[in-house]
Amino acid sequence: MSRHDHFYRMAERYYANGQVDDAIGMLLQALGEDPDQSDAHAFLSLCLIKRNRLHAAELEAGRALELEPESPFAHLAAAIAAIARRSLKQAQAHLDSARELQPDSAAIADAYARLYLAWGRDAQALEEARRACELDPDDPDYPALLASLELRRGDRARAEALARDVLRGHPEHVEALCVLGHCELAAGRTDSARDHAAWALQIDPMDGEALTLMAAVKARRSWALGLWWRFQSFISAGSRTRAVVLLIGMFLIYRIALIALPQNGLPQWTGPLSYAWLLFCAYTWIAPSLFWRSVKKELEQVKLRPGF
Repeated sequence: MSRHDHFYRMAERYYANGQVDDAIGMLLQALGEDPDQSDAHAFLSLCLIKRNRLHAAELEAGRALELEPESPFAHLAAAIAAIARRSLKQAQAHLDSARELQPDSAAIADAYARLYLAWGRDAQALEEARRACELDPDDPDYPALLASLELRRGDRARAEALARDVLRGHPEHVEALCVLGHCELAAGRTDSARDHAAWALQIDPMDGEALTLMAAVKARRSWALGLWWRFQSFISAGSRTRAVVLLIGMFLIYRIALIALPQNGLPQWTGPLSYAWLLFCAYTWIAPSLFWRSVKKELEQVKLRPGF
């Protein structure tokens, strides 16, 4: 086995165990040995996405495609990078190319499921997630995603069963831990949900889903801060354009109400409305810092494993 292959295999092992930073280090060493390996560039792109380094991930996926334009793995990496950047049409084009080259790939079906999830097409996402599980029933990532989708459509019992099944064989699978944590939270077992979030953060302290679960736990425990969390979750769900339209729409409704109240014989309500709007603006300005300070205090209690 060449030094490049050795480093690549070590990266695969680290990545499977959630040690993304170590995987990145191994891939950089592999590329130091042979910088023209398309798969290493594509794999590095996937690792960089996990660390939210989206521009670098896009560059690595592009380099992988330059080296091997007909590589399904390179197209897959480019698609996942595009999904992370919310370039969904570009992602679909790469996935279509990947499926033409490798029609029976579970990884490509999984990526399609994540694309449709980002698009809000839950039925198609569920269909692709089930297909991924059928194509490769031994990979824990695919039933974990299916569990997440089942929870999203309201089948909590099915989601919990799938997540527990994944965790029986892979007790440190972050996505399954987060799904089970959300199931516990939905059932009102806040302490158990917090334990699952802490466990996931021990494995990967930078995982977005684990941080979201921990934030949701904090939101459930504090109604005042939880109100802000639910508001920002509603506003940020979807595209940036949607968020801007919602915020502008709220302000326009406020301004229209200020004009309409005196014209309809209710001038006494303009003052309270103005004060209510002022309080709302102050709350949305102060609450985020208080909320995340509370989350950080919670995270300080999480003891990380050696190596993180």
